[in-house]
Amino acid sequence: MLLSEISAIISSRRSKRTILICVLIVLLAEFLAWQSNFPGLFQLYPNGIPSKEIINPPTAAFLAGNSSGQFLQIILIWFMPIFIIMITLQRIIERTHGGSNYLLSTRMGTLDKFFVRSELVQFFIFSTFYMILFGCDFVVAIILFHKGTSFMGMEDSAKYSHLLHLEIEHPYVAYILFVIIVSLAFGLFSVVIYVLALSIRKTILVYPISLGLWIFMIALPYSSSYFTQPFIEYDWNEYIGSLISFLLICVVVITIGNVVIRLRSKHVYFK
Repeated sequence: MLLSEISAIISSRRSKRTILICVLIVLLAEFLAWQSNFPGLFQLYPNGIPSKEIINPPTAAFLAGNSSGQFLQIILIWFMPIFIIMITLQRIIERTHGGSNYLLSTRMGTLDKFFVRSELVQFFIFSTFYMILFGCDFVVAIILFHKGTSFMGMEDSAKYSHLLHLEIEHPYVAYILFVIIVSLAFGLFSVVIYVLALSIRKTILVYPISLGLWIFMIALPYSSSYFTQPFIEYDWNEYIGSLISFLLICVVVITIGNVVIRLRSKHVYFK
């Protein structure tokens, strides 16, 4: 199942174009971060730029939301459900559209296993995709800003946030952990969208509902944006609260969605 899904992505022009757009967004953000810092520094320090004047690589990386490329971070993060649907879930919606549910081709005795496997496949594909995307971006940031030690004045804010203090003390470890956690979270949300796609089975509804749910999670008091961006002034309470809020909503939607899918599939099967 995993290999067939990967093969379908490779064979789909829409999937490849969407992946390319994601890559270009990340690379453009790094270019803007470099352009907003280095040209002026070259003029000020023609004999060599001091490391204290160069942004620290983790601070310049995509998830950190450097001001010069912040609008690109908003595009990729806030519209994450749209990108996920375009990469793989659009095909599932098309297969299930009009009541011709492809799930019915599986034997009733294997439906539960099929659902679990298919959801794990979505989780694995998108967790891996975002780990590679954000991981490669981090490598690019390290190459472009490899001498940098500046945190752009965030040291003062660290006095009021234990979490930010730890991130500044161990920026590389902190950023890698953020990449892993954010990628796993996006992988989990891809399962949420997958369940919604199988439950709703209408393209015109899946897009706005998935995006609306994600924006709702961002707009909550414990916003999902708190755990997607490192080097911000929020402390452990906000970070852990946002993760718990995100996980609870995902679990509820996945659980209810699975019940709906199973009831519908069995009803149609026995009809």
